[in-house]
Amino acid sequence: MNVLVMGGTEFVSSSLVKYLLSKEYTVDIFTRGKRPIKYIGIRNYFKGDRNSKNDLKKCLGSMIYDVIYDISAYTKEDIEKLVSVIDKRDLKRYVFCSSGAVYSPSLEMISENFPTAQNANWGTYGLNKKLAEHYLFNLYEKEKFPITIFRPTYIYGEGNNLYREAYLFERILKGKDIPIPFGNNSKNQFIHIDDLVRVFECALLNQKSIGKVYNVTNPEIIGWEDLVNEAMDVIGSKVEIVKVKSIDMQNYKIDHVRRFFPFRDVTSLLNIDNLINDELYTPKIDLKEGLIKAYNWYEHVKPELKDESMTMVEIALSSINK
Repeated sequence: MNVLVMGGTEFVSSSLVKYLLSKEYTVDIFTRGKRPIKYIGIRNYFKGDRNSKNDLKKCLGSMIYDVIYDISAYTKEDIEKLVSVIDKRDLKRYVFCSSGAVYSPSLEMISENFPTAQNANWGTYGLNKKLAEHYLFNLYEKEKFPITIFRPTYIYGEGNNLYREAYLFERILKGKDIPIPFGNNSKNQFIHIDDLVRVFECALLNQKSIGKVYNVTNPEIIGWEDLVNEAMDVIGSKVEIVKVKSIDMQNYKIDHVRRFFPFRDVTSLLNIDNLINDELYTPKIDLKEGLIKAYNWYEHVKPELKDESMTMVEIALSSINK
């Protein structure tokens, strides 16, 4: 089966490519070519700007694929340009990685039929993903363009280039206290990268998934204190969890939780009944197991990561009388 992955050098796309290669798919990738790839076995490495229709046409206009995984699209325009140049005659599936950020804010468990809208917690990211989905659904309705859309929660695991679990590991190993937002009692879910790529693949093997959208997550519900405690258990070392309230942030002019914490302090819970009912792969790696895998990778690779938003970690800690 001939597969094109849009992306191939960042966390999700590179993990997907490596997984597909392990399953002996014939894989091409399309990226800007600005980062090296850390695997072998792909057939073609196309380098270009997906915002340039000329680049897309030059690289992909004469290619024929059974499957396209679009991991790097963030806007409707990204997808429009690609769809306008690819040969669709033999395409069996177009898998789009969307996001749970497309939903309206809610404290409840969200199913796929829950309203989508611009969500202030996620800004233009969620809105652009929503508009991209809408474009694909229209293509499916008008042309039976064989789409499958996935909406994952927070993705973590080996190779994560975002300063999330790595931030926790780093502070715990250095014996530094960890501030967490306190007061909203936010609850979230996570999906390990190994589970996500298996979900992506299983869509190809299941005709029920054509024209549908699925929430994707491990159903385990996690609070911020739970997350930090699990990370400490994995490492086998303890630091203090410092709970920072909104009033503490105001006193020190900390304008947003993301200034001292790597996640948004909002509840986001997704129901995966549709994934189960259509007999797609169900995520199996719970947070403890996933963090063990992520930490083993972190210790081996020792990635140097940072988050430009997190400039007030120490100020958040100093705002509390311990």
